[in-house]
Amino acid sequence: MTEKKLAIDGGPKAVEQLGPFPTKIGKSELLEVLDLWEMSEGTKKQIVSLIEKETDLKGPHLFRYYNPRPSKVAAAEKAMREMVGVKHCLATNSCTSALVASYRALGIGAGDEVIVPAYTFFATSATVAAANAIPVIVEVDDTLCLDPEAVEKAITPRTKAIVPVHMRGAPAQMDALLDVANRHGIPIIEDAAQAGGGSFRGKRLGSLGTMGCFSFDYYKVIVSGEGGFITTNDKRLYTRAQNWHDCAACWRPDRFAEEQEGEELFCGENYRMSELEGAVALAQIRRTEEILTGHRRAKKRIKAGIEPIEGMRFRRVTDEAGDTGICLVFFLKDAEQTKKALPAIQAEGVPAGGIYDKKVRDWHVFNYWQHILEKKSVASDNLPWSGVAKENLPKYSTDMCPRTLGLLSRAIMVDVDTNLSDADCDAVAEGINKVLKTLGSARKPTTVVPKKGHADTEYQAETDVVKNRKKK
Repeated sequence: MTEKKLAIDGGPKAVEQLGPFPTKIGKSELLEVLDLWEMSEGTKKQIVSLIEKETDLKGPHLFRYYNPRPSKVAAAEKAMREMVGVKHCLATNSCTSALVASYRALGIGAGDEVIVPAYTFFATSATVAAANAIPVIVEVDDTLCLDPEAVEKAITPRTKAIVPVHMRGAPAQMDALLDVANRHGIPIIEDAAQAGGGSFRGKRLGSLGTMGCFSFDYYKVIVSGEGGFITTNDKRLYTRAQNWHDCAACWRPDRFAEEQEGEELFCGENYRMSELEGAVALAQIRRTEEILTGHRRAKKRIKAGIEPIEGMRFRRVTDEAGDTGICLVFFLKDAEQTKKALPAIQAEGVPAGGIYDKKVRDWHVFNYWQHILEKKSVASDNLPWSGVAKENLPKYSTDMCPRTLGLLSRAIMVDVDTNLSDADCDAVAEGINKVLKTLGSARKPTTVVPKKGHADTEYQAETDVVKNRKKK
């Protein structure tokens, strides 16, 4: 038997070609995805028939990296970067992941402190602990966002970040918070999970702080089912966040190269966004202004149609033009009046809810964060709490932020859909008015002027509400 010349030496290949093979994802997967949309049976049958007849269907490459086609995730990052107005943008699988990657990019870890608001979804605080740092929980004011004065009082030499949350779609007091942060040399991470597309004095949320984090969860302003984004103007932080989100060192300009700029190689996690979510996110980002216009129009009309009563006031919004308009919040004079009004307003068909109710374990309110209040740990090392001397740990309690609890106990929140018609808005306002008229006399809307040193003019009254509740 004559030995054949090796291919490496110029001989013929033993394997000229394998395949072609069908793509990993094909017709059956496409049909399952289409089944997520509700459509008439006739339309559905036509689409299914066309797909079944297709003989050259090639499925998508759902991994964003090493994709033979242009990546939808990369396109979504570009669109988000341009919309927010920053130099760098990274897609992640959630805002929770975006927060962790941001904390880690900043080098936050054991022994460090991060200031978070007492009213936010638990993830804002939980991710601090997940990064082995200590969450420092402080009051919100009548914006329902971080109170700058409370933030300044909470700063210690261990404070490594401040996390304003643009809660329920409205911007935090970024001018005052940036002033505090800059004077103390502390970075700000904007949690814009609930405020995608919003702005503050002409600048998009997510572009004002050192880093910004967004959620594209289905219940947010712009959505992809699941997903998130990190925005920043700092190339170093972008690279570190990028590394952390892809097993850290698996993705760099050259994943197999030695470190180029330092601080690139470390052990990370996997927070990548898939091409399916990237495609939906891209379409939604392109529709942002359309979505926001609907929310803002509807909120403005509902608010204009409400006839305030004595003791009632609307949530203070730091920038009406930058508010996403996803909800309208107003405070009644006390918790008892709110407790009476809320079910009556709901009975009128108004999509309203109480933000704070002791019967509901609302993960947006700090007094239910027992994981943190009780300093629970996932392992015997007792991190993050063991990373700080006991005398330096925050003193947590379920009533540690009385102003927050007082505000929330008096608040009624009305959800605002982007598709509400003028008639819908008028009906919502009328439903609210019907109930308010039974509670008290009408008054002219007033502008709340904050007292010097307190953004919330009713701080003492709200503190008394909590104290009286404790006595009972």
